[in-house]
Amino acid sequence: MLQISHQIPPEINRIRQLICRAGDDGADTFKKDLQKIVDILGEYYQQNKQEVKDAMIQSFIQCAKLLPLKAGIYATILALLSTKQITQSLTDQIILGLLEHLPQIAQEETPILGQTILKFLSELMNVGLLNTVSFVECLYDLEGGAENEQSPFYLQILLTTLPHAMIKAMEKNQIEFKNIIQNVEVLMTKRKTEDRLFHLWQSIRNFLNNQEKDAHTQIFQQFLKTSYPRPYLLFPDEMTQVRQLRRGFKIPIVKRTQIWRPQQILVLNDEIRSQGNNKTDVQIEITRQWIYETIDLFKTNRQQIVFQFQLYSNCIKMSPSQEAQFRQTLIFTLLNMVIEVVPRKDQLSTAFYSGLLIHLSQRNSDNIKEWNETIEQFIDQIPQNNILIIEQLSDCLSHYFCNSNFKLNWDKYFGKYNPDETDSFNNYLVIMIFRKLFLLVSVEKITDLVPKNIIDWYNQLQDITKPIDIEQHSLAEKINTYLQQKLNGIEMLEQLKLITNPNPDIVIQTFLECLLQCISKSITHLNVLSKRYLSFLLQPNIIKPEKLGEIMLNTIFRMWNHSVFHLKVYLKEFLNLEVINNLQIINWLNDIIKQKPEPFKIYNIFIAINDVFRKQTKLDQVQDCTYENVKEINTILTKMIEQEQDVIIQSSLENIQLQILIAFKQTNGSQSDKLLKEIKSTNVKQIVMSF
Repeated sequence: MLQISHQIPPEINRIRQLICRAGDDGADTFKKDLQKIVDILGEYYQQNKQEVKDAMIQSFIQCAKLLPLKAGIYATILALLSTKQITQSLTDQIILGLLEHLPQIAQEETPILGQTILKFLSELMNVGLLNTVSFVECLYDLEGGAENEQSPFYLQILLTTLPHAMIKAMEKNQIEFKNIIQNVEVLMTKRKTEDRLFHLWQSIRNFLNNQEKDAHTQIFQQFLKTSYPRPYLLFPDEMTQVRQLRRGFKIPIVKRTQIWRPQQILVLNDEIRSQGNNKTDVQIEITRQWIYETIDLFKTNRQQIVFQFQLYSNCIKMSPSQEAQFRQTLIFTLLNMVIEVVPRKDQLSTAFYSGLLIHLSQRNSDNIKEWNETIEQFIDQIPQNNILIIEQLSDCLSHYFCNSNFKLNWDKYFGKYNPDETDSFNNYLVIMIFRKLFLLVSVEKITDLVPKNIIDWYNQLQDITKPIDIEQHSLAEKINTYLQQKLNGIEMLEQLKLITNPNPDIVIQTFLECLLQCISKSITHLNVLSKRYLSFLLQPNIIKPEKLGEIMLNTIFRMWNHSVFHLKVYLKEFLNLEVINNLQIINWLNDIIKQKPEPFKIYNIFIAINDVFRKQTKLDQVQDCTYENVKEINTILTKMIEQEQDVIIQSSLENIQLQILIAFKQTNGSQSDKLLKEIKSTNVKQIVMSF
């Protein structure tokens, strides 16, 4: 039986393409291109076909929500359409359709819809299509919502809207707008988190202060031309004829049960601050915010993100210094997102960001030297207070360098290593980057790309896959023979029972060392060998479970304290097999810290534990997750954090605490509220509640 397929009419396809691709050819042809689009849309609208009208309305609304970079471009097209009697009603219908989405903003999990719609509405106000008084009242609504919410959800929407609305608002409603700014100042003073909202607010406040002190410099006009594509500046005469929609609007402010948190900006470079007075540039902050939005909107389509970044360069005429500033902001923002160590529900993987960096660097191959120098600047300034930053950054950069044909300044990176500093944060960073680099591509394959002195240095590092030497013990030799004979679990148990000297604990410890050594020769054997030989050890008459877990953890640490990779693999495997549990891991970590081993060994443990707990959360495979156990774990960790003097260890413990609490909330939602009441830290509560 034949099926009739519904085909989209060619005129509707053309309308969608015209609207979606508006401005893609760049700023040089804005005036001609946009006028052409207005004329073509007018011709289609005159045909009076309902499906054509609907296609226009829906296309504009979708583009307003998904393409924040083009807010000024679409506002210009709608303004030009409103000046023609034939298409005035089209403009009204599009704006009204967009306003219908305002109640949906408070229902969203993140503020992204609110940001994009409000940004678009602010540009509609700038071209005269919306009433300034109504828009400023809308900002009042957001400010009221921000005052009454623990989560900065409404505050995020308000602050990201202000830079786009402040020029017209200052011009038409100066008193009301200043009241909003003063109220936000009070609100921001109460916040003690130096996250990306803090920097955005600093830039807005500094910008307005500078404008008031030096108004004759026309700072607003310069801002309009350089911060975002605003083609309506090319149509001064037409903008005086724009027909305003005579209708007020409000954002329904609803008390939200979910808490949303902005990502923290951890690294800001000197070039993006005003010279001499440490003031953040509002244009840079707007660009940074747009990068966040673009990644959030297109996180399933890496190529679309790359295209949007390229489009930014086309839509704004930038001088060489502005191009360098944009590249710097782009790279720093992406790497800041890579090293975000506080758990987030919507966190993307380091693989996503390394792939994005690779795509972008390939598009900028002519400037690869400057590109890599900017990455070096970022590395020079990373905060040395959390080793999880190193784990994520080294993951990202090792993949990036491999795919950029190792075009990096080897001496620059290697120069950070100082053999005289045994506990150096920089040393740890260098070792992690190079080890991951050479795990991805063997040293033998890249000898012509890597300087000989670095290869020699790398080969002299302690072998991360070499366990302790146990072959000299006669007991170990016996057990190794049994393993080579591939005895099953029952047969192995019978043989171990025949060994009476030394004591049973030493027999079990030696067996585990031999087993781990055997497994290490081929990591693919881990699952098979673990299940074959560890199952019999779980029987209570062989060894107490607590003692088995203690021996297992100490053996893993003794053999693999120099290898994050092996620590991760073994902890995850033995947690899944229930040989160890989370409470045992925390107690074991507490004992190790008290022993004060080399900092590098502690750092490796922290990275491994944090990664394992994070993956448990994602996979919903959380052991010993009863209320009593998690409460005990939380109590131990809280005490360790309070007593710890080392900032790096303290911050790492806080991250592990968060992973445990988040895992508990996701698997035991009904009891999580009870546990949260006993947590003193407001910040910890808010982070856990955001999941």
